[in-house]
Amino acid sequence: MDYKTLYNFMLKLTSAFEKSKSRKDFILGLEAAFSKVLRIEGIKIYTLDEFSYVLKDFEKPWENLSDDGQNKKIQDVLNSFVGSKESAKLDDINIYIPVFEETKILGLLEITLERQITPDNEFFEIVPLVQRQISYAVLNFKSGEKMKLNTKFYKTIRNIAKIIETQYELSYILPILGEMIDSFIYEHLIYIFIKNKNKKEFKLVWPANIKDSKIYSYLEQLNSKSGVTLEREGKVGIFPLISEQKLLGAVVAYNPFDKLNENEINYLDEISKQASITIERALGYMKILKDATLDALTGLNNRHQFAIRLREETASAKRQNTPLCCIMTDIDFFKKVNDTYGHAVGDCVLKNVARTIKKELRENDIPARYGGEEFAILLPHTTLEEATLVAQRLRCAIEKKKINIEEYNIEGTKQLNVTISIGVSAYNKAQKEPEQLYQNADKALYEAKEGGRNRVVVYNPDKN
Repeated sequence: MDYKTLYNFMLKLTSAFEKSKSRKDFILGLEAAFSKVLRIEGIKIYTLDEFSYVLKDFEKPWENLSDDGQNKKIQDVLNSFVGSKESAKLDDINIYIPVFEETKILGLLEITLERQITPDNEFFEIVPLVQRQISYAVLNFKSGEKMKLNTKFYKTIRNIAKIIETQYELSYILPILGEMIDSFIYEHLIYIFIKNKNKKEFKLVWPANIKDSKIYSYLEQLNSKSGVTLEREGKVGIFPLISEQKLLGAVVAYNPFDKLNENEINYLDEISKQASITIERALGYMKILKDATLDALTGLNNRHQFAIRLREETASAKRQNTPLCCIMTDIDFFKKVNDTYGHAVGDCVLKNVARTIKKELRENDIPARYGGEEFAILLPHTTLEEATLVAQRLRCAIEKKKINIEEYNIEGTKQLNVTISIGVSAYNKAQKEPEQLYQNADKALYEAKEGGRNRVVVYNPDKN
């Protein structure tokens, strides 16, 4: 091996160590380096999971190696380096180089050669020079990712604690909790269950469906003194939501193939404890706010007050034979705002939309936050034609509004624009229940969203 070849090899190797931002980049960098001194097909790194001691593909650590002959072969090769002073082994078309953490074998580098190619002895002479560097690089990736995971854990805990500052409805809180936990424990499916107060039943509240109904039988064993329960050799984790000695529900982590490791169990246990506190506080606030009239975040009427005013206004419209209309609206792609910028920015958007709605209405109009990103508006003494004009005015005002989010320090974004979809309906005496007024507007809203969003649709009784 001449000096120039060795120099180019070391240059490429250094570039792989210093410039790789992902595991895949690192593997590609190693392939580029080793191709300077060998004719290779490809490179793989296998690492031992620190908890299960199962071999994992370094590039795809969330997957176990398939349980076949190749897996056993890799395991046997790895074991053959234990207690050995060899820095490499040649086996058919593969070169194996052990990856170390101090004196402990951490994994294995596999270099697959082109067939009928045998590396010269000079290559094996340089292996000890690079073996330690590769080991350090693998360790740096693992420790860096562990640090990021710890940071994400504390951020998740903090965000779950902060939800209660602005949100009190469980129907809004629980999906947010689910999304936060799911983004943190990405190798397992996450389910959130709430326990029925009067029965032993558990209701799945996030996501919409469950893949394995057997999980319900595990939940039936829970009580207010239960701790973390692991089923199916650790592939299913049950984390009870308990507050003030009351069983509120459970977080379930499920993977049919891979078991939870010790870190994930500890993380999920702590997250579930914080989620229990948040849910308990939400339930407490809901009791306090049951008789309140205003939504805490937006200052508009809350859903409970909207229901009261709906009955009052429909009774008045019927008695006085005056027109009454309802607008139902929600923010388009609001989940994307939360996912992209965080829930604090989502709350900022809700407050700005609420302020714009209030500004565009008359004093005797009745706006309410119906739930989540959905708003309801009653328009007394307003014809359907007039209500449609109001709806279009609202839609245009929101579309033009620039929402300042500079205080949230989002890189590259100082303001947001959002749009709303709107459904409009009119009251008529044939409606038996007051709720039909907003239900019809809600049907029109659904049609507006299905039709492309950022539009107004008027409820048509002949179509529905």
